[in-house]
Amino acid sequence: MARDNPVSRRTALKVTGAAATTALLAGCSSGGNGNGNGNGDSEGPYTIESGTTIELKSLAQSWEGVAPSKIEGVENPDLSLTEGETYTIEWVENEQGEHNLAVYDDSESAVEGPTEKASGDEPGLSVEFEASSDTVEYVCVPHYTAGMAGNIELE
Repeated sequence: MARDNPVSRRTALKVTGAAATTALLAGCSSGGNGNGNGNGDSEGPYTIESGTTIELKSLAQSWEGVAPSKIEGVENPDLSLTEGETYTIEWVENEQGEHNLAVYDDSESAVEGPTEKASGDEPGLSVEFEASSDTVEYVCVPHYTAGMAGNIELE
């Protein structure tokens, strides 16, 4: 898929993050508890140890962290992974709708997945992948443009 805009999603997120940090340091933040539950600034990205299964719940148009406990209840948690290590992201709960799971690179192409679409109380779909410069997001392909995605950063 050709892009009209040469600015990648990763670059746009870096610029946005820098602007948010500047506003926070300047005292322009509206406050918040910083626990990552949507009531303030998230403390993410959340460092995930190699070999840990990352469990997610699908909401209508976003993901919510289930496990490990540091991402529990966080909407679209940003993950910090160790480059070269293998990780598994598992979709374990579904609030509503039909979803799938994939890992994208910075050109919005699937590196792993997408899994088949599923719905129901226990979808049980997962993707296993090696954290590399080609892994920048985990997504639900049908709801990607609605914001059902989380960033993957490398350590």
